Amino acid sequence: MSLNSSQQLQRRVPRVRPLARCCRYPDPMASASSPSGVDDTAVRLMVTPIVGVAIPNLAGMVHHASHSIVGLLATYAWFIGVAYVTWEGNLRLYLRFQDRTAWLTQPWHRVRLLIGVICLFTIPFTTSALWLWATLFADPSASWRSIGMAVIAIVAAVTFITHVYETLFLVKEWQSDRARGERLQQENVEAELQALKSEVNPHTLFNNLNALSHLVEQGHPRASAFVAALAASYRYLLKTGSKRLVPLADELALLDQFLSLVTIRYADGLTVTVQVDASSASRWLIPPVALPELLENAVKHNDFTSDNPLQIEIRLEGDRLTIAHEKRPRQTTVSSTGVGLENLAQRFRLTTGVAARWAETGGRFVVTLPLVATDGVNIAK
Repeated sequence: MSLNSSQQLQRRVPRVRPLARCCRYPDPMASASSPSGVDDTAVRLMVTPIVGVAIPNLAGMVHHASHSIVGLLATYAWFIGVAYVTWEGNLRLYLRFQDRTAWLTQPWHRVRLLIGVICLFTIPFTTSALWLWATLFADPSASWRSIGMAVIAIVAAVTFITHVYETLFLVKEWQSDRARGERLQQENVEAELQALKSEVNPHTLFNNLNALSHLVEQGHPRASAFVAALAASYRYLLKTGSKRLVPLADELALLDQFLSLVTIRYADGLTVTVQVDASSASRWLIPPVALPELLENAVKHNDFTSDNPLQIEIRLEGDRLTIAHEKRPRQTTVSSTGVGLENLAQRFRLTTGVAARWAETGGRFVVTLPLVATDGVNIAK
C-alpha cells in the first residue's frame, strides 16, 4: 500500500453550537422614530402629509369656501396628525404581537391580527378623530357618509402599508437567516478543519518518536541531531497550527527539515527532487504539513535501501503540485494510526474547495494537490 491507509478514517468533529436565534423583528418599542427597525423616516415625512390631504378631499369632507386660510391650515394639520397617529399606532400594535406567529407558517393568523388591529384601533380612532374635527370646525361637507368614505380609504391605506412592511420584514428575515446560516457553516468548517489538524500532529509525532526510540536503542551517533531537527520541525508546527494556508516556499523548507530526519533514519535510502523555483513557490499557498505527511507515508509504505533508493519527484504544474514515486509495497505489515490520504483530502477540500487526489499509473503512485494563489484571485478548481 502506497501513501495510503487501509483503515477507514474515523474522527470526532467538535460540535458547533447553533447561533442563538434572535427576535424575528426588532423590538417594537426600541426606537420612537422607527419602531419597525426599518429606516422609514423619509417615507413617513413624504407620505403622511399626502395621505392627510388626499383622503379627506377624495371623501368630500372639506368645503374649502367655508374656511379661512388659518382654518384650512388647521384642518389639514389635524388630518395630517390623524394620519401620523394612525400610521404609528397601527405599526406599534402590529409589531407588538407579530412575534407570536410567522407569516409563512401561519398566514391566516397574521391576517386575523391585521383585521383585529384595524377593527379595534384604526376604525374607532379615525372615526372619532374625524367626527371630532367635523364637530369643532362645523364643515357643511362633513357628514357620516363622507366620514365613512374617509375611514374606508384609511383602512385600505393601512392594509397596503402593512403589506409593504411585512414584505420588508420577510426580506430582512431571509437576509438575516442566510447570514446566520453562512456564519454557522463557516464555524462548522473551522471546527472540522481543526479536528483534522488535531489528528495530523499526533500522527507525525508518533512516527518520529518511534524512529527516535529506535535510534537511541541502537546508540546512533546522530540521535542528538535527529532531536534538534525534530524540535525545529515542531516549532514550525506550533507556528502554523492556527493557519488554514501557508506559503508553498515555507512548506518546502519544512520538507527539507523532515528530509533531514529521514536521512538520519535511513541514510541514503531516499532522494527527493523538487522542481519548483523560488519565485513560483512564493506565489502559491498550501495547507500546512501536507508535504511532510506525504513523505512520511511514502517512507512507511514502500521498500527501499541505500543501494536501491526511493526517488520522489515534486513538480509544479499550473495550479497543481504533483508528488510522484515508484510504487514498492512493503512485504511486511506496517503499524498505522489510520490517518493518511483521506485526512489530507478532506483538509484540502475545506481549505481550497478541492480535495487532494491520488492515483496509480504505470507502476507509479501520483498525488495531486490543488494550490491557492497568494493574491487571492485564484482558487484551484
